[in-house]
Amino acid sequence: MAAAASAGVPATVSEKQEFYQLLKNLINPSCMVRRQAEEIYENIPGLCKTTFLLDAVRNRRAGYEVRQMAAALLRRLLSSGFEEVYPNLPSDVQRDVKIELILAVKLETHAMTLSETATPMLKKHTNIIAQAVPHILAMMVDLQDDEDWVNADEMEEDDFDSNAVAAESALDRLACGLGGKVVLPMTKEHIMQMLQSPDWKYRHAGLMALSAIGEGCHQQMESILDETVNSVLLFLQDPHPRVRAAACTTLGQMATDFAPNFQKKFHETVIAALLRTMENQGNQRVQSHAASALIIFIEDCPKILLVLYLDSMVKSLHSILVIKLQELIRNGTKLALEQLVTTIASVADTIEEKFVPYYDIFMPSLNHYLNTNLKICSEIVRPCKRLFNVVSSDLKYLETAFSPRNFFLNEVPFPFLIRSRSQESRRWKFFKNFNGKHGISLPNMN
Repeated sequence: MAAAASAGVPATVSEKQEFYQLLKNLINPSCMVRRQAEEIYENIPGLCKTTFLLDAVRNRRAGYEVRQMAAALLRRLLSSGFEEVYPNLPSDVQRDVKIELILAVKLETHAMTLSETATPMLKKHTNIIAQAVPHILAMMVDLQDDEDWVNADEMEEDDFDSNAVAAESALDRLACGLGGKVVLPMTKEHIMQMLQSPDWKYRHAGLMALSAIGEGCHQQMESILDETVNSVLLFLQDPHPRVRAAACTTLGQMATDFAPNFQKKFHETVIAALLRTMENQGNQRVQSHAASALIIFIEDCPKILLVLYLDSMVKSLHSILVIKLQELIRNGTKLALEQLVTTIASVADTIEEKFVPYYDIFMPSLNHYLNTNLKICSEIVRPCKRLFNVVSSDLKYLETAFSPRNFFLNEVPFPFLIRSRSQESRRWKFFKNFNGKHGISLPNMN
């Protein structure tokens, strides 16, 4: 994470997700988890911190608590070390910092006014808000036709800096600030009309609008959640790939906004639908969105429900993995693969020890490709490491000891390999058996 940002290299999806998890750990109820997260955070260079914090503040899909923590840390970073940090930032990052500081002042002022005079102000200005909503939705239709979008291997900067995304963020803030009683009646009919449009841009905007209002309209949307989800699922088969991607994004956002009831209620239909979408090999970008949505869904899915689909899910994920690894070697494409490996790791994280029998299905393929194609496989090392740690969490690898080549070529410096207190634990035994089976020797740690 730190190396990529400090070198001026754009952060990967997995690096951003790793940083978001770090922010969550900073507000974890466990003192030990918080302390470990604080130590990791303090060791991240200033430029890297600023870049990731700005991204987290702007990314509403990161979750409210993550965004709030990121905003607090960014303010602390700039207030305590402004003269040290700011002059060393690239010009584009300096510009983003200025924008966010201006927005922060405006939003905090607005929040104070709203909290003090909410009821009379809403009664007085509801008609103005109703007039603004169609304009916001119209901005969300401001999308460009791009034939290369489907198989683009990186997220374009415009994806996060466009009129459509700005309008989506505005709608989200409007819903959270005013609540579902005000916003849902103003948006529902407009959204339904957009979803029925023959123009893909309107269908895309309608889905993203549904995604945007979910958090603020949570209580009011509960009663219509069944019909809403069923409607969104239909768009996974839309003829336009960007609409299918928007449907995936909306399902992922709903899995966050309505968790865990969303998972308990829709696990059968949503898991199956997202897996089918991931199996569509002609659209890497859509595959990536589907995998991302499935990751979010799995995070809050009860273990007892997820194990019901384990066999079919593993079979599907493995078949996709084999194809994606071949595409990586043949074409160098990695966006969908990176999300796919993270999906597998998320499944493993959730079902814990029940994933151990399936570990052997995935790691030989990953190990082989990483050994023989390390240079082009470097982007998937982090999710691979996460997957590895699921069944070997009794072992601790210091970050300084880990490198893709050392780790996967059995050249980890073993002074940094710390055995758990119980070497003969179940996981240690499994780890020894697994490595012996695949020709990887471990030293005697007695």
